[in-house]
Amino acid sequence: MKTMLLLTFAILFPVVAYAGDYTIVPGDKLAILVVGEQDLSIPGALVRPDGKITVPRIGDTRAAGLTPTQLASTLTEKFKILVRKPEVNITVLEGKNDKVYVIGSGVKAGVYELANFKNLLQVLASIEDLSLADLDQATLVRGNTVVVKGFRQLFLDGDVSLNQELKPEDVIVLPVLKDRYVYVSGAVNKPGTFPFHEGMTVLDALMEADGFNKFASKNATKIVRNSDGKEEVVPVKGKQLMEKGDVRQNVLLRRGDMIIVEEGFF
Repeated sequence: MKTMLLLTFAILFPVVAYAGDYTIVPGDKLAILVVGEQDLSIPGALVRPDGKITVPRIGDTRAAGLTPTQLASTLTEKFKILVRKPEVNITVLEGKNDKVYVIGSGVKAGVYELANFKNLLQVLASIEDLSLADLDQATLVRGNTVVVKGFRQLFLDGDVSLNQELKPEDVIVLPVLKDRYVYVSGAVNKPGTFPFHEGMTVLDALMEADGFNKFASKNATKIVRNSDGKEEVVPVKGKQLMEKGDVRQNVLLRRGDMIIVEEGFF
């Protein structure tokens, strides 16, 4: 009998599905079903600006700030004075709390409607400029919990298996890159600091520095990088790379890498 009542209720009042941890806000429209008690059920209860709803024979009850499950539990206790073993089901018919937020110093902050942006990749793809965002340290926060940390594999490597369905009030945090450059020093024509970009190689950086100067010991080139808090030195045979096209020497760079070209002794 209870199953039939639930099916009838669902048919008469079609709903939009919301996650179980959805937080009710003023303006939401709720369907309240007290199983077997048609007179106590409400097909469309509007959450007023004061955060309350009016329930038959119970009066005003606060709904804003609660999840549907929490509100159902509250009403179950209140209905016990009227019904021996009340069973209450709450469904969000129309939800106003359907937004996710993008924050962080690496991007322009924004608010996204879940109706148009249902997953993490859709939001990331819509952000105009991610060039200053540290995708390795980026996070998806739900409540007080970090659900996902690091978006590089999803967004840059195209691993869609890491895509995440979004929920109301999710927060996407995109911090700014702490080091956005590579550095070239030593025996090059134009030592300096150059903006890093994905896919940048040691040859790209050397060309940015206008190549080796006449004092360069080309095969004594090295990359100094910070690897998990430790200094790592990667040797590069620059002469083999520049003059003989040895692509094995064309090392892929990381942000913050320092390329040092030693001078030769004459």
